[in-house]
Amino acid sequence: MKLRWLILCAVFLLVAAPPTRAQNERTLAGEWIMVSSPINGENFSRLGNSLGFPDRDMVFSQEGVLRNGVVLREDVGANVRPLGSWRVMGNRFSAAFQLWCPNANGPCGSVIMRGQFLSDDTVKGTMTVFFDQPDEGRPTGYDTWVFSFHGNRKVGGSN
Repeated sequence: MKLRWLILCAVFLLVAAPPTRAQNERTLAGEWIMVSSPINGENFSRLGNSLGFPDRDMVFSQEGVLRNGVVLREDVGANVRPLGSWRVMGNRFSAAFQLWCPNANGPCGSVIMRGQFLSDDTVKGTMTVFFDQPDEGRPTGYDTWVFSFHGNRKVGGSN
């Protein structure tokens, strides 16, 4: 009976213990060029919304447990920096960003990125944009647009 109890305790400790961080855990920290591509030829959402040109310069940082992201929008102004956050789980990552809204009458929304590392400096995945415009034809109830992306860490852009 004691042996069974010891085995159960050992199994519980192994299962309940927080995972240790591997020395080679992947990170998004650094500067990346993300290039998006339409899926099924959809260059715009059903309601005609788009994110503009396909290349985005993105900077991800990590200070302790705080993981931030910034999209550099030189195309619209040096001070336009949509903010986001990110996480990595093994070989996969996700990030969420608030869209920049140039005027109160235009669509705002958010972008969700889900992807995987192909190497320490290369990623791929899909992005879903949720525009703040009602669209009853979508399961979300909002105008959405899904596209694929691939990204490369900029040389000298790693932390």
